Amino acid sequence: MGKIKNFAALNIRKITGGRDPARVIEDFLTRRGLNAAECQKEKTPEHIRWMLALRDNEELEILIEGLRKPSETTIYMGVNIVTVPIRGAYEMLTAALEIADGLVGIKVSLVGHYLVLSASLSAVGISVEDLEYNFKLIEAQQVWFRDALAAELEWDDFPLE
Repeated sequence: MGKIKNFAALNIRKITGGRDPARVIEDFLTRRGLNAAECQKEKTPEHIRWMLALRDNEELEILIEGLRKPSETTIYMGVNIVTVPIRGAYEMLTAALEIADGLVGIKVSLVGHYLVLSASLSAVGISVEDLEYNFKLIEAQQVWFRDALAAELEWDDFPLE
């Protein structure tokens, strides 16, 4: 048998595979005709947040969390639907939960004082097409959810803020 060569610990580096989730999101934004640097609102070693203007004072938030642990990195996409008022909060939240049963691939949550439609994804193996698909799910069901909520609460006009 031959001699086994010992390598110094400093010469061995860990090489992580897969796609960089921040790069995937930047490509997604570029495909939509947006400048990723202008959309980026916050960056720390642990997370990055982008805000995209959609329409009618609406913004889509894209957030990458857990950047230090690639196997635990998640991507969140969400858009605010309506502000939950103090008066009538019970009725609104009850109606929203009943309507949420009809959502496909996304969820409704209470974040602060907003009802939010969102999708959460693992960043492992994520592609631009996956982001596009989830964005379209949110976009397509946003109008349906608002209309259903307005009908359930018997509103004539849906308040945007």
